[in-house]
Amino acid sequence: MIDSTTRRDFGPSLGELIGPRLKALARWQRALLAIAAAALAALGAVVVAGSESGVETYRQEAYAAGARGLEPISFSFDHSSKMSQRNPEGTYVVVEREIGGTLAARLSVTELALGLEPRRGLVSGFMPIVATRYERRAARSYPGFRLVFEGRSRVNEVEGYQFAFTARLERRGKPPRQLFGRMVMLPAPYDAGDPELPYPTGEGPTRGLVITMLATTLDKIPSPTRVGDEGILQRPFRSFRFGAE
Repeated sequence: MIDSTTRRDFGPSLGELIGPRLKALARWQRALLAIAAAALAALGAVVVAGSESGVETYRQEAYAAGARGLEPISFSFDHSSKMSQRNPEGTYVVVEREIGGTLAARLSVTELALGLEPRRGLVSGFMPIVATRYERRAARSYPGFRLVFEGRSRVNEVEGYQFAFTARLERRGKPPRQLFGRMVMLPAPYDAGDPELPYPTGEGPTRGLVITMLATTLDKIPSPTRVGDEGILQRPFRSFRFGAE
C-alpha cells in the first residue's frame, strides 16, 4: 500500500485532479459522460475481439457456383484472415497461406465426380472405388507421391472417404520441401439441414465435393494424417458444412 507521504511525493492522483470538476458538472452532463465512457469501452472490446479472432467466413451460394459452370452446391466454412482467397476456374474456392513465398497450408474445394448414375448403397461400399481414381490422379500431380492412409471420414455428420499422402513441394531455385496432403471426398447429403437423413430407397448421391488440404512443416504439421486436425487448416476443415446458413 502507498502511504500519504509517498502520494504527496508523486503529486495529486488523477481522481484528485478530476474529482472536483466532475462534481461541478450538472447531473445530465455526468450522465452523458458516463454513456460516452461506456460506448468507448464497448467499442474497444469489439475492436480487440475482432483483432484477436481474425476469422472470416466463406459462403458458396449454389446459384453463384452454377453461374461459373460448377455443380450448384452451397457450403460454408470459416478460416483465418491470415489466409488469402481466390476462385480459379474449375474450383469453387482456394484459401491458402504462404510464409516467405513458400506454401504453408492450402485448402481447396472442387467437384466430386461420382458419375451420371446415382451411387446406391453405403458410402463405405462405393467410395473406395471412387477414391482410387483420385489417388491415381494425385500420384500424377504431386512429385514423390506416397499413399500413407485411406479410410472412412466424417465431416460434421456427413459421411465420406479420405486418403492421406506425402509428396515433394518443388521450388524454383530452392531445395524441395516435404509436402503433406489429405483429400476428403464427401457425397452431398440428401438433406443439408439433416446430414444423417438417408436417401430414399432406390436413390443415392450424384454429386459431392472434394476438400484437398496441403501443408508443409511451415505450418508445424507432424504428419499427413494430422492435416486439417492441426495447424491453420483446422478451423476451415472442422467448420465445413453443406448448405446455405
